[in-house]
Amino acid sequence: MQDHYRSETESASPQCLVVMYHYVRKRDPLASDGIMSISPREFEEQLDGLCRRLEPIDWPTFLGWSRNRQSIPRRCFLLTFDDALVDHARIVLPILERRGLHGVFFVPGEALTKQRMLSAHAIHALLAGLGCEVFHSELLRYLEDYDPDADWSSKVDGRKAQQMYHYEPPHRAWIKYLLTMVLPGDLRRRAVDALFERHIGSPARWSRHWYLDWKDLVEMQTKGHTIGGHGHDHEPLSLLTPGELRHDMRKAAAVLNDGLGTDLRPFSYPYGDLTPDISEACRDAGFVQAFTTERGWAKAECDPMHWPRVDTIYVETELKEKFTCMQQV
Repeated sequence: MQDHYRSETESASPQCLVVMYHYVRKRDPLASDGIMSISPREFEEQLDGLCRRLEPIDWPTFLGWSRNRQSIPRRCFLLTFDDALVDHARIVLPILERRGLHGVFFVPGEALTKQRMLSAHAIHALLAGLGCEVFHSELLRYLEDYDPDADWSSKVDGRKAQQMYHYEPPHRAWIKYLLTMVLPGDLRRRAVDALFERHIGSPARWSRHWYLDWKDLVEMQTKGHTIGGHGHDHEPLSLLTPGELRHDMRKAAAVLNDGLGTDLRPFSYPYGDLTPDISEACRDAGFVQAFTTERGWAKAECDPMHWPRVDTIYVETELKEKFTCMQQV
């Protein structure tokens, strides 16, 4: 069996497991609840497993390989981190430095330019702090007070909600889908900010210890890590008008170029939201690659604006499937 394993490994085309992380922190009821999160200990254990079976690469190497200018190991991995969370400087960076690893950190522009919680993270905190049932009732009460005649709940497609938030129980997926994909962006922001202020505290104050700042990003870039875009407002891009889409993409690029210098940069689609118009706007804004939330291994034939990734919660499953398949050749 080992001979079969070695033969398949030597002959197969290179593939890269691009791993996606969000929260990496100790269990915090107002932080990690409501999204695919991992503790520092689990993160270290996952890195141990990745390094045992795959070889690490950085993004410049990945970019060179995708452009047929550089080779990569037959089986390798690339680490990516979304949302500009402070975890990435306080917890992730020291771990990567100690191991000699490099990552890609995707930053929403608004997290750097405004002192407010991004809606996605405010929703996580509200779900954790209030619980699903209370948050649901508080949200519906706010929407009814805002417009008694609007029936937002009837517009939620439960099947689509579960597909998008496949890692959540149905009720939580329903609430997130209502907020993210059904409510107009300005209404969602007003509702979430009002409930956050009422039940948790000042969004501006919380944002100051929730996100990376320019000093963090400069340090990361200086140490060889890659800083990429993640939209400016961190909105579902398919819900924007063509003009809003182009503006968001260009602003996301401009913020990073102004703060960190003009450079080749990748992009990560917020919520994994992708259409041909979105990928075109991303390329037009100057991003040279883009990553989705679609599960799979990166292969040479992939569209450069449509690279798949595997979330931390599915990494072990992917590795077991890959290496079991290889051993059975």
